[in-house]
Amino acid sequence: MMATYRYKCRVVQVLTTLLILVLPFLNILRLDIPTLRFYFLDTVLWVNEFHLLFLVLMLILWIIVFFSMLYGRVWCGWMCPQMILTLLVHWIEKKSARLIGYRAGRSGLSRRIAHLTIVWPFVAALSLLVGFNLVSYFVDPYRMLSELDEGLFTSLEGQFILGIGIFMFVNLLFWRERFCTSVCPYGMMQVLVTDAKTQIIRYDKERQDDCTECSACVKCCLMGIDIRTSPYQTECIYCGDCVDACRHVLTRKDKDGLIAFSWGEGGAREKWYEKLGFVDAKRWIILGLTVVFSVGLVALINARQPLSISMHGDRSTLFREAEDGFIYNDYTVIVENRSLVDGLFRISCSDAETGRRELEVLCKEKPNPIPLDSRESRTLKMSLRTRGEALHPGPNRLLISMQSTKEKDLRIEEEIVFFMPEDHDGLFPESH
Repeated sequence: MMATYRYKCRVVQVLTTLLILVLPFLNILRLDIPTLRFYFLDTVLWVNEFHLLFLVLMLILWIIVFFSMLYGRVWCGWMCPQMILTLLVHWIEKKSARLIGYRAGRSGLSRRIAHLTIVWPFVAALSLLVGFNLVSYFVDPYRMLSELDEGLFTSLEGQFILGIGIFMFVNLLFWRERFCTSVCPYGMMQVLVTDAKTQIIRYDKERQDDCTECSACVKCCLMGIDIRTSPYQTECIYCGDCVDACRHVLTRKDKDGLIAFSWGEGGAREKWYEKLGFVDAKRWIILGLTVVFSVGLVALINARQPLSISMHGDRSTLFREAEDGFIYNDYTVIVENRSLVDGLFRISCSDAETGRRELEVLCKEKPNPIPLDSRESRTLKMSLRTRGEALHPGPNRLLISMQSTKEKDLRIEEEIVFFMPEDHDGLFPESH
């Protein structure tokens, strides 16, 4: 027997729910605001790589638009978290009503209170879970879990979780489907991206004489519409319940259902690629552009520097002179290991013009080489020192390099400025 659309829809909804819950824990798709990093698949994009972050977000948005052009509002009925949560609340309400014999508008006050005693705590817990899951896309979820015993809701993240939880509690108890039809912008976007060959749920008017007027398609519709009126009603979420209901009634009479998924008004398609939605040249062209864009983005990400070093000098003093004859410049250094391997990284400095390494690197807080885990960033205090005769008076261009002690390919160089005294008796007699 062919699986119903309701069964297929529930399977997709379960998988979608699991995916949404685990994504932030696996750092597959997450924007970490405290550290200003964007986790995408097995790559971390940093805040100073905004061009790559912008391209990734544009690709995600483009895929959503392309998916909508192909399959219409399938997202709404099959994968949207709002709809999944709405169905969960309907499910617990039915279970509660069956358990205590509650009937809306007919049962007494005691049964209503008992019903709410079951439903409201369930919705409250579900709302807080939604709040935690949403915030975990922007804050490390493992850190938030470790703070549960310390009073998570007293922190800024906890206040966001509580605020989102209250909003979802009201939404799931009072708005539900009205949120989809009145507030959600996705349905409005559909008007802009769909065309005459986008997937719809279509009532076969040419066979309307076979309709038994049982209204099964209307009774099962969660959104309360009659699909026989028009296939282009914005309230339709393409769940397929009406398709199952019509098929169930008419198969008893050895007839095919009158309602079916269709690529526009053209009806069903036979070839495998047409069944996937690629029914014209425009869709193939858009698919090709999407693949080219994706491959180019992957190439850009793979070509990025695996390491980063940024040095900011203390310009309030420019330099320090020590009694031992050394000249010091102090820096704040940010080092980042963007690669996927842990390691030790040695920082060295040389003259940009001669290439001679006549400057000594002094790390105040960490040894040199510096241990850095994969995707780790550290801010260090560092000084460079040299003898007065090594460099010329005033600013000197230097090359600061960071290189792995094991992986020779993991290396980066940046140019910095080192200041020497302009007039230093004994060190620069030729400058007088």
